[in-house]
Amino acid sequence: MNERFEGTYFDGRDGRAHAVALRRVGSAHFVVEGDGLRRSGALRSVALTPRLARIARTLEFADGARLQLPADVPIDAWFARQDRLQALVDRLERRAHAVAAAILICVGTLAFGAIWGVPLLADRLASHIPAGVEHALGEQVLASLDRFGVKASGLDQARREELAARFAKLTEGLEGAADYRVEFRDAPGIGANAFALPGGTIVVTDQLIALFCDDREFDAVVAHEMGHEQKHHTLRQTLRGSMIAIVAALFAGDVSSAGAVVVAVPTFLLDSHYSREFEDEADHFALDLLVKHEETPYWFAAAMRSLQAQHPDAGGLAYLASHPPTPQRIELADEAAEAYARQRPLACPDGVCEGERRGKLPCGDERAPADEDDGDLGGDDAPQSCSGHEQ
Repeated sequence: MNERFEGTYFDGRDGRAHAVALRRVGSAHFVVEGDGLRRSGALRSVALTPRLARIARTLEFADGARLQLPADVPIDAWFARQDRLQALVDRLERRAHAVAAAILICVGTLAFGAIWGVPLLADRLASHIPAGVEHALGEQVLASLDRFGVKASGLDQARREELAARFAKLTEGLEGAADYRVEFRDAPGIGANAFALPGGTIVVTDQLIALFCDDREFDAVVAHEMGHEQKHHTLRQTLRGSMIAIVAALFAGDVSSAGAVVVAVPTFLLDSHYSREFEDEADHFALDLLVKHEETPYWFAAAMRSLQAQHPDAGGLAYLASHPPTPQRIELADEAAEAYARQRPLACPDGVCEGERRGKLPCGDERAPADEDDGDLGGDDAPQSCSGHEQ
């Protein structure tokens, strides 16, 4: 067994390098000598850095001195009982199969954390955030809307009060109903849109109101947004995105990026797109809430059709971009409306409730279906205007 190794010694007081020889005395002591210096001591008083690829090994002395040795020196036998874990890691690092397995485990752990771990942690945090903090965050977002071209609503006071009364009726019996309020804004920069803010505020733009021919379509849209608020979707979605960004920043060593995420929360809330899971939960909540208030879920589908009729490609309407009214969602609402009508044959004769448009046509289009012959609703009849509203 080799008992002598050549190395470079640094005394820890200046940067001068000393060419020295390290040798073992007996089984538990060492001697360092050369270049006009000599020191000795017990091996247990010296720490040996772990083996890592081709990086030089270093003996660290208690007084700050260091002795660097070539990476391939077989000195581990001198410290066989010092750290068996390091020896095991070193052996595993030299085996390709072990390295490949370690990479797969790391990738799998990161994927599990991103897909399941982070959302689960974010959801638990969201459920424990005090109501006061959530309300303050919502107020911060509302105050920042002016950066997005939002102005005071152009709706007259009577119209706003009328819609606010409908909104208040829908909140009856909801958890935290006292905190709910609706805010109207003229938003040419955002367009037709509605979104829930933390704390119970629902913002509806004048441009969205203008698309509806019946106030029950307004009820359906705000009921959907109430569903997002009841389930804390906005806060959960924000925390999910923020936590992933923060974790990524910490792995990259860029802690300042994590701080920037927190500062940008209001912008994130306005631009966020809900997950498919959250949209489904809000849809079901809205349909149930409409039925609870004796309104047919037909109006949810009608609102979606009105939006699609205005922008068939969905690209020019903000609400369709952040709340995509897919055919599956409309179909769900139609099925719920049919069930509602079957349970109320007197109020909805022949499966059609009061105010429903024939043939499930979009708002502003009252033409009879092509396979029906109705002299009162011919194809030449002009579509009704959406400038007014029905109740």
